[in-house]
Amino acid sequence: MARKLISEVLTEAGKIVKRDERIKFLQLNKSPGLTDILRINYDETVVPALPAGAPSYRQDDAPKDYQYTILNKAYTQFKYFFKGPIANDLQPLKRESLFLNLLESLHAEEAELLIAAKDKKMKYKGITKKLVRDAFPNLIVK
Repeated sequence: MARKLISEVLTEAGKIVKRDERIKFLQLNKSPGLTDILRINYDETVVPALPAGAPSYRQDDAPKDYQYTILNKAYTQFKYFFKGPIANDLQPLKRESLFLNLLESLHAEEAELLIAAKDKKMKYKGITKKLVRDAFPNLIVK
């Protein structure tokens, strides 16, 4: 079976009623992509180097499991999209082009999740900054 999309992990976590079970579920499904998305959304020290909102892009219409890539593989590209030594060296047009290419290669749910996290507007039932801090204590700086 293919690994779950990060959007699926967060949706499933939101359906778990008991808080401690939700935390355990997130910990069991921990991946670099998941923790990066949570950090991008909740950590105030992670600042986007991209314009706010969704750019105009062509959504991938491939069925689930047939998309070109997934956030759990593409998370290594996040360094180009948030302020820091690597992103700061990129021309804005190049950075936005990389972001568009990534969005167009992801399943639509994951592309929307990445845009929402970038803008710190991710909404999943029961997934809060406090819950993320409890699940992954050293993840969020501020």
